[in-house]
Amino acid sequence: MFSGNCNLARTTRRQWFISGGLSFLSACRRGKSAGYPGYALIATSGEKSVAVLDLMRFRLEKSIGLPAEPTAIVSTPSSDRAYVLTPSTGSIHALNRELQVAGSIRLAESLSEIRLTPDGKRLVAISSAKELIDTHAHSLRVNRRYKLGEEGRHLDFGSGDYVAISTGKHGLVELLQLTSGRRWSCRLSGTIGALRFRADGKLLLVANLEERSLVALSVPKLEIIAELPLAMTPNNLCFKVDGGELYVSGEGMDGVAIVFPYQMLEVQQTVLAGRDPGIMACSEDPGYLFVGSASGTDVCVLNIYNRRVIGIVDITQKPTFITITPDSRYALILDEQSGNMAVIHITAIRTTGTAGRYKSGASLFTMVPVGIKPVQAVMVPRMV
Repeated sequence: MFSGNCNLARTTRRQWFISGGLSFLSACRRGKSAGYPGYALIATSGEKSVAVLDLMRFRLEKSIGLPAEPTAIVSTPSSDRAYVLTPSTGSIHALNRELQVAGSIRLAESLSEIRLTPDGKRLVAISSAKELIDTHAHSLRVNRRYKLGEEGRHLDFGSGDYVAISTGKHGLVELLQLTSGRRWSCRLSGTIGALRFRADGKLLLVANLEERSLVALSVPKLEIIAELPLAMTPNNLCFKVDGGELYVSGEGMDGVAIVFPYQMLEVQQTVLAGRDPGIMACSEDPGYLFVGSASGTDVCVLNIYNRRVIGIVDITQKPTFITITPDSRYALILDEQSGNMAVIHITAIRTTGTAGRYKSGASLFTMVPVGIKPVQAVMVPRMV
């Protein structure tokens, strides 16, 4: 019911988001809890902007305008900037601590992926012109362009300034050392997917999608050391925070494979983890693995120490990206279809009594609308 002096006005979806159209969800959170002292920067691929979410209050703060739709955003704890990819313009945009665009550079006709080295000093991009472009992160000056044998699909960084690139259906793996410019390559049979360096940088693990296996390559020579058969297609790879275990999920089984990547290189166990496991993220303390369903609407929470499911949380739509706050207190789950970010309060998860027995220990903390088609998020601290 409205008073006689109340005038209705037409608003856009974005205006409704910013004005807190669903603020009642935050008000309905169970109990009082301080959030994380920082912001989530969210690339919204359905609009030309990055959404800024205040993680202390779980409220949309503002949006940062861009010249095109972003599909990726990266940052590291050692960097004072975040970097946003707009692939259609072949450009990267730097965001500073004031949450403003501090600079932009056009690197190619189109770009497919960007990554920031762990020290925050180099920004590496893959272009559709079969190039890997090494850029100085702060100045956005191009250090060097490397011609690749095939167009890159995935990449990862290892110690010693190594960067590895996989090329999808071509089966080519390339390894570059950014400081020296040296390079190595090998070709595997079938289509390959994601790849990850072991924590010590001496081994590279490559997902072979056609063979349903994990291939271990030596670094830097890229010689095959072992090939581990899997019960599922290795669509998703996620390391435990300390690097001691690798979790693998994908089509073919409602489970997650646990791989020991060190002395006894083996698939140690495969455990059930909800329906059709897909994307994953791991918290450090407590040690939980959050597994989003690739076809459903739930997120399964797995205790990585006893390897038991302790909770299943329905976020109402398909989870498409998961990240954990640096203090391991909140899991943030994006859903492209609804435009929402679901939040699970990790430290409030119950593991004893009936909660553990009936997998009901975890629940939805809040749901925040963040924009159209959110695809990736990073966290940055508040300015002091």
